[in-house]
Amino acid sequence: EITRLLIDACSKAAEAVPVLSYMMALIVLLSATFIYLFEDRSNIPSMPHSLWLAVVTMTTVGYGDFYPTSLGGYVTAAFLTFVSVVFLALPVGIIGHEFNKSWQSRAHMLLMTRVRKCLNKWGFNAGDVQILIQFADTDGDGKLTLSEFVELIRQMRIGVSSEAAAELFTMLDTDYNGYVDDDEFLRNVFPDEYVKEIQRAQREALPECKKQIGLALDRLDSLRSGVTIFPGPALKGTAAESPALSEISEESPSNGARDNADGGDETLFQSGF
Repeated sequence: EITRLLIDACSKAAEAVPVLSYMMALIVLLSATFIYLFEDRSNIPSMPHSLWLAVVTMTTVGYGDFYPTSLGGYVTAAFLTFVSVVFLALPVGIIGHEFNKSWQSRAHMLLMTRVRKCLNKWGFNAGDVQILIQFADTDGDGKLTLSEFVELIRQMRIGVSSEAAAELFTMLDTDYNGYVDDDEFLRNVFPDEYVKEIQRAQREALPECKKQIGLALDRLDSLRSGVTIFPGPALKGTAAESPALSEISEESPSNGARDNADGGDETLFQSGF
């Protein structure tokens, strides 16, 4: 488990490697370009030599086979040294932060793995635990209190002490409401079975969902077909369903006559009836 913590910390820290590598390559390339421009060709004969000097300067190795001799080269190398000290501290901080987080969560991981192994050892699967939680719920609210949860773990006799059960209850209570339901238990202890159950429920609900969406689209089409709307403010519904639309429909001829008298030629609304 300790090895797993180290691997987990390194894998999370590796997510920042591309960004850091890009920044390092950009800094090295810019510094090497300035060094190549400032230095004499007898000292830095080519761009690869300038890149080599920038790399060994940034990594604070400093072999001494190449070094700046001009004022511009000294300033560039000094700036690169200062930037490298700040920049190289970033990966160390990221790795340290991720390792600290993984180390702090080690108790959670170890206890969860231990409970999962004990349940599998004694033949309890996700369905069995879900049934047991329903029977252990004395008040019938679908949730277990701390005392109910500890008593359930104790009577299951899977080798988990009452103290560990209480700690497990705190870990499973992700919403901090003082209760643990079967959804929280399965999501944390049996994540694979939980995902399969969610996918199965979604597949079963998909036909009904498609049916409801189809009915909604048909209803929307029927509402749109009742009234023809020309360019202007968007109006929905039929004149029979909306008194406001009926009034507008009745008043539209007079409005049109007034607009024609004023020289306007824009038709605002035309009823389909």
